[in-house]
Amino acid sequence: MEDHRAGPPQPEDATTAAEFVTALRRLRLWSGLTYRQLEGKAHAAGHVLPPSTTATMLGRSTLPREELVTAYARACGLDEEDAGRWVAARRRLAMDPAAPVEPGEEPPAGRRRARWPLVAAAVLLALAATATAFVVRPGAPDRPEQPPADGRYLLRPAHVADRDLCVGEGRERNRRTDRPLAVQRPCAGVVPDTYLEAVGGGVHLIKWRHPEQGWGCLSVDGASLDDEVLVAPGECTGAAHQRFLLEPVTTPVPRGFALRPVHSGKCLGVLGGPAEVEPGAELMQTACSGKADQEFLLEAVRD
Repeated sequence: MEDHRAGPPQPEDATTAAEFVTALRRLRLWSGLTYRQLEGKAHAAGHVLPPSTTATMLGRSTLPREELVTAYARACGLDEEDAGRWVAARRRLAMDPAAPVEPGEEPPAGRRRARWPLVAAAVLLALAATATAFVVRPGAPDRPEQPPADGRYLLRPAHVADRDLCVGEGRERNRRTDRPLAVQRPCAGVVPDTYLEAVGGGVHLIKWRHPEQGWGCLSVDGASLDDEVLVAPGECTGAAHQRFLLEPVTTPVPRGFALRPVHSGKCLGVLGGPAEVEPGAELMQTACSGKADQEFLLEAVRD
């Protein structure tokens, strides 16, 4: 967590678009605000900043639009002068031919000659990615550069990857209710089938197909913003508490993802933390810690 006494992070040190977005993430940590609180601050200043937009911006490695940088910086608590420094840093990086900008934004004139070769290269890369099976396994040397393709997956909490545990259906261990919940359980014969469905910007629905109950979407209970809130299947509505930003991470395990509910900007983890290595531990929403119980490894499953 950033220390407010040290002042906000500075944008001038960023030399690439990815570093600039990392600095934006640090700015939010310095502010101490949730995505929903940022939306309220922006609205009070006359800006529009939905939580889903913030989650998408912080989940990419491309330069966001100038007006989005302004709204975000002001919502984080910066004055007009300091917010202007973030915009100036963004403009400086946008002049670099190698700096990717947010889709739909016209690049500077000096970069237009390279546009068609870059687009052609992107198409070839996309075709190559389509022809390659996407499998993320423990111990792979680096992180995935793109969000996973739509399809069926095993989700393995990284702290129990060596125990062959995956995310599946279970019940509350304290027996307060008998409703289905997302828990860690043996991967062999795990129920229900888990599907990822992209909704844009690295954000996905996590859908369950149960042999008896049919389709449902994993949802944060009550769309709560609190910590230690459980995760359960519900009717798929596409609401923010059913959408998760899959944020690639390299630590503590390479080639994993943090699953971040769009409505809160927090992380999914295991109730009890990394010490919970037995089947039955419930998934929960909580503050992001960077620990292994909040990182998930994906393994594509062929029907």
